Amino acid sequence: MMLRTKAAARAVARTLHRKREEIAALRDELEDLNDYLDLVEARLCDEGKPRLSHQEVKRRYGSR
Repeated sequence: MMLRTKAAARAVARTLHRKREEIAALRDELEDLNDYLDLVEARLCDEGKPRLSHQEVKRRYGSR
């Protein structure tokens, strides 16, 4: 009887470990998607406004 209990406990522990890894991966993906959504929303908000080129930004703000 003890053998079955230990085997079941190991199986549950393995399953929990896999599920925690899946949750961590999903959280990372969600964070990436939220970052992308922020970028798209910012672009929509700034649509039609004048933009600065990379060179203009470097000239204006320089590297510090």
